[in-house]
Amino acid sequence: MIIVYESKTGFTKKYAEMLSAKTGLKLYRVKELSKININEEIIFLGWMKIGKVQGLKKVRKYNLKAVCGSGTGRTAEPDAETIITRNKLGNVPFFYLRGGCFPLKDLKGIDRMMMSMFVKTLKKRSDKDEKLIEAIDTIENGFDGVKEENLIPIIEWLNSR
Repeated sequence: MIIVYESKTGFTKKYAEMLSAKTGLKLYRVKELSKININEEIIFLGWMKIGKVQGLKKVRKYNLKAVCGSGTGRTAEPDAETIITRNKLGNVPFFYLRGGCFPLKDLKGIDRMMMSMFVKTLKKRSDKDEKLIEAIDTIENGFDGVKEENLIPIIEWLNSR
């Protein structure tokens, strides 16, 4: 078994490197798929965007055994069942890893524009609860939720195989 990952900002890469160090499994970026035997069992880690695990399409033809999605929320958003359905995971186990994001001021191009519009929309809402206030703060100030302890469910799954 090996680990393959797709990371945009480095938070998912941190998780992939931690998981590799903890398990001794070899680590590959999606760009390195040509080096991998198509029958090799894969744990895939990808960053989340609107409930879609980025990079997942590129590893579909391989022997996918588990998928980990890294996002900024405390829990999988919108929820794990929706993510499993939206990503057509079927019986492939899904694990959510709280990752992080850079502060809005550090984003560039289309990402900065989209997130600026999104945070403005959130700020205008009259129904601000704790979760919404936290989301605004995370977008504006950034957040790093990468923790080794978040890998425990994946490691337990691996050990149970």
